[in-house]
This record gives sequence, structure tokens and C-alpha cells, in this order.
Amino acid sequence: MSVTNPRLLVGHTGITWADPDAEAGIKYIAQLGFNYIEVFAWVLKAFHDQGRDDICKQYNIPLISSYYSIDIVNPVLRDAEMEKLEVWTDIVAGMGGKFATFGGNAVDRRGFTFSEHKKYIVDFVNEAAKRLEDRGMRLNFHPHTGTPVETEEEIRSFLDAVDTRYTGFAPDIGQIQKGGADPLKLSKDYLSIIRLVHFKDFSGVVSFDADGKEIDSTGYACYTPLGQGVVNLTGILELLENSDFNGPIMVELDKGAAMPLSSEESVTINKKYLENLGYRFVKR
Repeated sequence: MSVTNPRLLVGHTGITWADPDAEAGIKYIAQLGFNYIEVFAWVLKAFHDQGRDDICKQYNIPLISSYYSIDIVNPVLRDAEMEKLEVWTDIVAGMGGKFATFGGNAVDRRGFTFSEHKKYIVDFVNEAAKRLEDRGMRLNFHPHTGTPVETEEEIRSFLDAVDTRYTGFAPDIGQIQKGGADPLKLSKDYLSIIRLVHFKDFSGVVSFDADGKEIDSTGYACYTPLGQGVVNLTGILELLENSDFNGPIMVELDKGAAMPLSSEESVTINKKYLENLGYRFVKR
């Protein structure tokens, strides 16, 4: 199993560690030789408040991106959310970050209708993207299960309406498959605006309890280490490698409440999967 002449660089997000253990995650991801790291914006703010803006430089791994979770449906919160993303962006950009991987806050999907919120969502993201651009960063929208933009219809409707001069697409291939769509097809259709990819595998099984809460069947929020799920990972990689895409591939594996392996063991599996495909890692 391999990918034809892999040229792209791979990083890893820090989500496999709980927020209080973020430094351990940065250190270990750096030790494994991943080319980049992505860290939650609120975690980077906490390091900033401690006077530790050099946290990624300390472990000699570039911060390429930061995940932003923002309320994109409630107009009453608009000013506060815009102010928050500006604060985050100044911190992230100051740490060397280039991209905001941008997703909406969780909503109760059982009572949510995307079309009722679409105009506000699109207007909000357009404005947010321009503010980030002014601060030297690029907003890449990340559809996510359990948020306002989850299904294939919602993803397409949003991407067809948003101003792509400022907003890029950051498909999370595991999230998209979990949401019921084909991540390879969506990636093909919107390849020209993809700037960053969350590279994740999905078990293929998702269910909910009587209260609508997702039942974690794997210990990783229903995701799996790379190669252990149902996502067409090599198809996605071949698509990206044989295109003009030149952004980071950010491997991701969510930390569940009862992971079957440690964070370190889980991320090591991800690295070995990619090494077997021919991807190279940095010696540190």
C-alpha cells in the first residue's frame, strides 16, 4: 500500500490530548516528526496568558493552524464572537499560525433548520474571514457533525454561497463521512478552494441514546486511528497529491472518554500508517 510520489507535508492536531495536557501533545507530536501542529485557539490563548507564546517553538514544531469554534447562528452574540476571534487571531498569528480551521459551535440538531440560519451564517463567516485576512491569516471553513453545517446539502449550500475570495474549505474527511456524505466526492467538487484538510478515519457506526447524545462506540468519538475505519483515505490522498493543492494535511483523532490506547500510542499508529504510504517525517 502506497501513494504515488507523495509530495505533501503532514501535520497532526492536538485534539488527541485533553486541553490541560496540550503541552504533552505538542511535545509528542514534535518528537514523532510531524511537520506541523494545530492547536485549539482557546488553548493557545491560555499559553499566551501564561507568557508562553513560544510553546511550539520550544518543541521545534511549526504552528500552522488553530481550530476556532464560534457561535455562527445567534445574532445577539455577534459582536462578542467577532471580538473573541480577533483576540484569538492576534495571538495565533503572533505564534506563527497561517490558517484558522473555523467551525460553528454545537447546536441541537433535532430542532435545527439550516435554511433558517443560512443567510446569517454566510454573512458572519464572510465578515470573519475578512477580519482574519486583515490580520494575516486565512479562514478555512470546517463542517462538523452536531454543528450548524453538517450534512452534504448544508455543506454544498454554504460553500456555494460564501465568498471564496476570503474563505477556503477545510474538509474533515472523517466528520463528513460521519455526517452522511462522501468526503472524496465533496473534496473533488470543491478541490479548488481547499486550503487545509483534517485527515481522519471513521468507524462507520454512529448511534444516539434517548436524550440524543452520541454513543461513543470506539473510544475516539466514533473515529478510529488511520486505516482502521471506512474512509477512503488513499483515494483522498491521491486526489490531493495529483492536484494543485499545496496545503497541509492535518491528521486528527479525537480524544474520547474511554480511549482503548493512550494518546501517544494512538498518534503513533497514525504516523506508521502514513509512513507505510511513503510519507516522510522530520528528524528532531
